[in-house]
Amino acid sequence: MFNYLSITDAVKSMRWQDIIDILLVGLLIYYVIRLVRGTRSGQVFLGLGLVMATFFMATKLEFMTLRFLISSFAANLIVVIVVIFSSDIRRGLARIARLSFTRANPQMVDAVNEVVRAAFFMAEKRIGALIAFERGVGLGEYVEAGAQIAGLVSDRLLLALFHTSSPLHDGAVIIQDGRLAAAGCFLPLLPSEDNVSRFFGTRHRAAIGLSRETDALVVVVSEERGLVSLVKDGDVVVMMGAANLRDRLLAHLRLGARDKN
Repeated sequence: MFNYLSITDAVKSMRWQDIIDILLVGLLIYYVIRLVRGTRSGQVFLGLGLVMATFFMATKLEFMTLRFLISSFAANLIVVIVVIFSSDIRRGLARIARLSFTRANPQMVDAVNEVVRAAFFMAEKRIGALIAFERGVGLGEYVEAGAQIAGLVSDRLLLALFHTSSPLHDGAVIIQDGRLAAAGCFLPLLPSEDNVSRFFGTRHRAAIGLSRETDALVVVVSEERGLVSLVKDGDVVVMMGAANLRDRLLAHLRLGARDKN
């Protein structure tokens, strides 16, 4: 009864600032969980939670040695979190910044149309391709490592770059501000020990890896299955047709189409 009354009194004494504070903390926790879900960091995050649960159990049951060991570890917990989750923290901060500063570029519409045409033609001919659209997070480091082109995006150019006779066909094409910035770019591969790696080939692993490190949209054409997929935030969605891919790209690039997720 005492606990019930305490909770009731606490609720009655809450200010509107307290309610907003609780909602913001809940939103932050949800965002962190969504950010690390399905990644190696997510497994580490769960492990840290188990360590903390063990600490509370050791305190309750007076397991002094176990409590001392965990306390020593917890003293450096902030450093451990920063080291382990450095890539996730960087990606999360970049996405927050994107929400505020990303602006639409009308020139991207032409680029999207050319990519869609090329992607489904290559899928029909079983030609593999990997095409990344830069959004809020810059892809300059990958552009610099590839063959810089800085030309207009066209379906013919994309077909030429990804043809098996091209020396650049194994890498990715990166599109910045509606222009084809570079080709033959090598993207960060998803670690082989990742849970989803065994279901995908090298191109899909590279697309997932880049979309987890940045906010890029990546179009993947599978030469084995003849399928076109769109990768965003580590999620791979097979496109059912050219219109489906075009609508999603335009929506995610904030170019007017309705976002169908």
